[in-house]
Amino acid sequence: MFYSLEFAFSLGLLLAASTSAAPATDGRIVGGMEVSSILEFPYQASVQLHGQHICGGAVIGDHFVLTAAHCFEALEPWSVLDYSVRVGSSEHASGGHLLSLQQIIPHGGYNPQSHDNDLALLILNARLNFTEELQAVSLASAQQPPTDQTRLLVSGWGFQSEEQQQETEAGSSVASILRFVDVDHVDLGQCRLAYRQVLPITQGMLCAARAGHDSCQGDSGGPLVGFQADGTATLYGIVSWGLGCANPDYPGVYTSVAAFRRWIDAQVGAWGWNSLLGGWSGVQ
Repeated sequence: MFYSLEFAFSLGLLLAASTSAAPATDGRIVGGMEVSSILEFPYQASVQLHGQHICGGAVIGDHFVLTAAHCFEALEPWSVLDYSVRVGSSEHASGGHLLSLQQIIPHGGYNPQSHDNDLALLILNARLNFTEELQAVSLASAQQPPTDQTRLLVSGWGFQSEEQQQETEAGSSVASILRFVDVDHVDLGQCRLAYRQVLPITQGMLCAARAGHDSCQGDSGGPLVGFQADGTATLYGIVSWGLGCANPDYPGVYTSVAAFRRWIDAQVGAWGWNSLLGGWSGVQ
């Protein structure tokens, strides 16, 4: 099932049942491993509703977190006051800093049916003070496409298998410790061929896959980051959707950060900050 559709449907059921119930999760990394420290992924964020993890995100500046628009499909009747973001911790439930939001800015062209334009910028209420455990990641541009030599890592607290989706109703929760997995860039033409009878793969998307490795429910909105040989880290994608988890016939589909650089820069500029930070570099 599509990540975002499963997320929205399950979230709606749980929240309708009880305002105090934990919201539905949108994934646990498939085929990966736990991080030893948040130092490995200091840009990772946990987007939370009523204190419960619902999506991942990436710190891209001292007031900004980038995530997926579909994480807020159930924004009504909730307001920005119901959401928060935890940063600087490998645990979504503790550690680091839990911050309230000033504004949620989903892309105006987001289409929940096609999953196109699936990104949102979160404006934090407090300015982040960067440390070794908390850093911004630099954004990809059209001049920086991933290559065969780019090591791509996706991280999150989501399900470790597609079967765990069925356990959500029985009380299954997301992973307590952040996990990550290596995936490979998939040519857009090849990805379009795989999804030709499902949905269009647009220029605003990119695809990644590796046998037995994938993002899954609960990882939505999380970062797909590429590391070059010199250790430079670049945010290439945002976990968006896919058919199943680690399905060998269907790559994971991510929102392409490079395709939306103008939109991101415009939103950041509107808040009086004309340039993003250089970002964090670190060898994984």
